[in-house]
Amino acid sequence: MTVRATEHRGGASVRIDEIRAHRSLRRGIALGTALCCTLVAVLAPATGPHLRSALRLHDFLHVPGFGLVAGALLFGFPGPARARRLDRLGRLFVVFVAVVVDGAAVELLQAALGGAADPWDVVRDGVGAAAVVLAAASSGRGSGAPLRWGLRAAALGGVLAAFAPSARAIADEVRAGRQFPVLADFRSSAQLDRFGWSAWSTGVFERKGGAGTDGALRLHLRPGAYPGLWLEFFPRDWRGRSEFSFDCTNPSSTPLRVTVRIDDLSHDEDYADRFNGKFLLAPGRNHVRIPLADVETAPRGRKLLLAEIRHVGVFAVDLAEPRDLVFHEFRLSP
Repeated sequence: MTVRATEHRGGASVRIDEIRAHRSLRRGIALGTALCCTLVAVLAPATGPHLRSALRLHDFLHVPGFGLVAGALLFGFPGPARARRLDRLGRLFVVFVAVVVDGAAVELLQAALGGAADPWDVVRDGVGAAAVVLAAASSGRGSGAPLRWGLRAAALGGVLAAFAPSARAIADEVRAGRQFPVLADFRSSAQLDRFGWSAWSTGVFERKGGAGTDGALRLHLRPGAYPGLWLEFFPRDWRGRSEFSFDCTNPSSTPLRVTVRIDDLSHDEDYADRFNGKFLLAPGRNHVRIPLADVETAPRGRKLLLAEIRHVGVFAVDLAEPRDLVFHEFRLSP
């Protein structure tokens, strides 16, 4: 009897040691995975600023990346098998908060290392964590089918909403390639995503008629140093074309002088290293035409690379009063 009791206690001790080793292994895997994801988020190089789909996908990767962190923590710290429902929900909430705090720490660390902290990245981190937490909650005991499917739908909906900007960017890049040599004709509001605005201006989409008709970009210019727009995302190889032009309406009764700036990917930000043209926009419709031969020879000491156009800017300088401009089309000519 004594021998059997000793054997039993010895077997139980071995079993406990196995459980502890297994638990330690799970936690090691979880913490290692979370650390790797965090380091990748901190140290991964930023994408180039000139391919919109890459920028949007780079942003979206925060969702699966920090969803993986949440999943790793749930794997490594599973909690008691027979925990009460309230305790399980509390554990899920703690994991969600931990991932969001981790995401915020990543942004602060990036800023400390000379990068840019983006609060929206923390939001995307939270979306990824929430999707995993909701999926985990849907698999818990005591949840009816409607609740389970509702939680899963919410998780999927959050991920799809976060991916929507990437999908729109990819779709519009395909459209832009098909439209070329037209750079923008404002047949849809999605084309506004090809532009950026200075700190003293705002662009809005205007439909000329009903749905399916041509639109326009109305640019509100506020008093300031350089109110205007930037055409940022477009096919960048302009070789084989002879002219850049745009149609613009000045709705005011007084002319407005604007500067058109065109630079390439090799631009060093010096004024003499790009094309700078000044144009007086008369009241009413204006058609501005710029020979690309003039653009190519504009930089001092080199030729501007027509195969690598970076930006096109149209802006006023030291504007004293609010003005509006309405843009109808940007295009290249053979």
